Amino acid sequence: ELPGRIYPRTDRPAALASFAPDVAACSADDPVAAAILAAAAGHIAEAAAAVCPAQGGDVALTGGLFKMGGPLLTPLGEELSGQLPHATVVPAAGDPLHGALVIAAALATDGLRLPRDGRLLSVP
Repeated sequence: ELPGRIYPRTDRPAALASFAPDVAACSADDPVAAAILAAAAGHIAEAAAAVCPAQGGDVALTGGLFKMGGPLLTPLGEELSGQLPHATVVPAAGDPLHGALVIAAALATDGLRLPRDGRLLSVP
């Protein structure tokens, strides 16, 4: 019943994100909550790896989820080390919109080439 109430909402991302602090609070004693955060960390690292050059580069983390601290940042650090061993995590220079604009500008000027990945949509 709960998914049927949340998924049609126009504010679905915010509604789903609102559960994150509770999941983080439970994660020390609840293996399901810890697994949810570990899976999220894996997906975040995959997204970072999609736009980070193979030889490494800077990776900045921005957004409200990272305010959770250790419950998310610990598994994320492990995932980033495994998926981006040559990257350096740096403080964000701006908010999430700024980061998206930096990536878009680099793509538009051929300053960034994304690797082909069968899991990602690609337009010729």
